[in-house]
Amino acid sequence: MKPPRKRAGKPAKAAPERRESLLDDEAHQDDRQFVTALARGLEILSCFGPRKSEIGGTQLAAMTGLPQPTVWRLCHTLSRMGYLIPVEGDKLRPGIPVLKLGRAALASVPLAEKARARMQALADRSGSASGLAARDGGRVVFVQQCLSEAQLVMNLRVGTRLSLITSAAGWGLLAGFPQAERDKLIETYALPNPRWPQTEPAFREAMRDFAERGYILNIGVFHKSYNTAAVPIYGRDGRPAYALTCAGSSATHSPAFLRKVIAPELMKLAAELQADLHAIEAVPPPRRG
Repeated sequence: MKPPRKRAGKPAKAAPERRESLLDDEAHQDDRQFVTALARGLEILSCFGPRKSEIGGTQLAAMTGLPQPTVWRLCHTLSRMGYLIPVEGDKLRPGIPVLKLGRAALASVPLAEKARARMQALADRSGSASGLAARDGGRVVFVQQCLSEAQLVMNLRVGTRLSLITSAAGWGLLAGFPQAERDKLIETYALPNPRWPQTEPAFREAMRDFAERGYILNIGVFHKSYNTAAVPIYGRDGRPAYALTCAGSSATHSPAFLRKVIAPELMKLAAELQADLHAIEAVPPPRRG
């Protein structure tokens, strides 16, 4: 991959906001087993997603905070390996090997397949969209997504990544953490987020709601035309492993409808899936012989 030629006479575009990175974690600095070059390559790949399927080298440098020459070398290597494919200009898109990794990762989440039929039934009964999401650092990743025929498409699909701080699924996960750990996550991911001051009052109200009722509501906070209910699903270690969500148009899914109809079914399904998860986690891995 070659660096793009500079063109005169065109105003520079605003640099994309830098994403949170595990490379910023101070714990890695003293870890002699940590391979920084590999981590940087994975940071490059993690910049891509459903809404950013093609990204230029300059944008990747801005998003990762890595020096541009380093980004060019990493992208060149990933391109030679087939993990990135050059497209128009200096842009790149993920290659087939990345798709293989994604499928392997989803196959390693057996709860997603176990949950699918019951999530679809919930979506169909309530005319909703039901999602199952897991945390990935400062983001949540949907590992299952079911839509009813009556539900408007929200552009969410399996593999979609959203902010832990500014998404209903993220709030559903955060609700399950002890207060001290939740505060630490807020300090790490929310305080640097420019949207946090506007969303914090609604977030605090949602956490109080969870303490009283066992679920959170997100009433048009991030999408004015959508309302969402969410609950955490806990692993055997007592930590929130997933968030289960149920969302719908604000025209049909009023706060009263979410509380009276959706929340009881959502909590019942979460309890069933939590039992399934504990059973999965209790099975020892196969021996290598």
